[in-house]
Amino acid sequence: MVRVSLVLVALVFALPCEASAQSRGLFRWRTRSWRVPARVTAASTAPEGSFVMPAEFERIESIWMAYPVFDPTDESPVRAVQAEMIKALVPSVRVDLLVQNQAEEKIVQEWLKELRLEPGRVRTHIVPHTDIWLRDMGPIFLKNSAGQLKIADFRFNTWSYNEESHPDAVTDEAVDRLIARQLQLPFVRTQLISEGGDREFNGRGTLMVTEAVELQRNPRLRKPEIEAELKRMFGVKKVIWLKRGVADDDLTYKGKLPGDLFTVLTTGGHIDEFARFVGPSTVLLAAVSLQEAMDDPIARITYERMEENFRILQSATDQDGRPLEVIRVPVPSPIVVTMDEQDEVYKLLQKLKFEDGTVIAKGSSIKTLLAASYLNFVIANDVVLVPSYWKEGRAEAVMHKDEAAQEVFRRVFPGRRIVPINPESINTGGGGVHCIVQQMPASSTR
Repeated sequence: MVRVSLVLVALVFALPCEASAQSRGLFRWRTRSWRVPARVTAASTAPEGSFVMPAEFERIESIWMAYPVFDPTDESPVRAVQAEMIKALVPSVRVDLLVQNQAEEKIVQEWLKELRLEPGRVRTHIVPHTDIWLRDMGPIFLKNSAGQLKIADFRFNTWSYNEESHPDAVTDEAVDRLIARQLQLPFVRTQLISEGGDREFNGRGTLMVTEAVELQRNPRLRKPEIEAELKRMFGVKKVIWLKRGVADDDLTYKGKLPGDLFTVLTTGGHIDEFARFVGPSTVLLAAVSLQEAMDDPIARITYERMEENFRILQSATDQDGRPLEVIRVPVPSPIVVTMDEQDEVYKLLQKLKFEDGTVIAKGSSIKTLLAASYLNFVIANDVVLVPSYWKEGRAEAVMHKDEAAQEVFRRVFPGRRIVPINPESINTGGGGVHCIVQQMPASSTR
């Protein structure tokens, strides 16, 4: 039997890269194109099976981030959110920050001085990149029992918005290998297309993924083949397949949501938007109330998907056959943003070929539904960064949901600092604070 808590308020194999569309990576916003070697030399020297992906709630050495390349809209300054994140993180963990070149590195160093951080808590690394989503295209660190690290290198097709051969996909797909070379770490490659935002580990041998995402990225592979490769890469014993993600994370080119709303170049259902391990046998799962489902057709879609995922988790067990505890967390109140041709996300949406035949007319404005989630949070040793959405002028219901979510986090992370962060500028680009970081486990060699 599964133990359930409920808190409600009124996500075969090896070749390099190829798929399709126009990414929430917003790659076309760059003012220049970076050339990255197709192959970066480094070798995997340790057997794959001896390395595993530690849980995020375990001790880590640093958090990796990338300095932003653009802002999704004129009113969405990504750097401001990153500044708040870095200030909250550095008392607990070092931050490793990617920059494009030496010129940008000087700009970033001046910016970091303005933040008045403790010296040495942020290191910069020159690594060409087209976007900030390091959870997906950054280094995936594995660790063995001796405390040694290596990097898992997956293929990347910008969430199926582009072909793998697109220059931006090639640039971002090389980020993890360039970092491996800088850190002098070995890496292991796979032909599987998969992003870090669609993988959740309990650190004991169990992995959760979203079926809709993994199958969409690898249409030529069957589920057992994908599962076998995930087990090989991560040294896990058990894979739990949840079905679909929240509606506001649906692939944008699939078409509009009810109410004439667009998603914002989102992933198609990454698991870090709706289901997260917070302990070896404890999972936080997004929840929509029955009343919300009755009042809002988009909420109804998410409600049906999350209840199906809940039923899967009710009957699921961990790697040792033990039941999971599932704690439900409310989804945030919907945040709708009107965009026009002054906004960068709008420009990319206008270029998409929508499967439902939608065409965004020149000069028109559109309404977008942000990819907001309380479960897109960051754990970094003794601090947890939790999304928070209330601000002056918003309904009290938004505040109540923030408070309910924070209460869950205080309960599941006793003794850790819970720091609310408003992530809307990042949500506007299609992800959240967890999507722009990648943790590096504590090791015995660094």
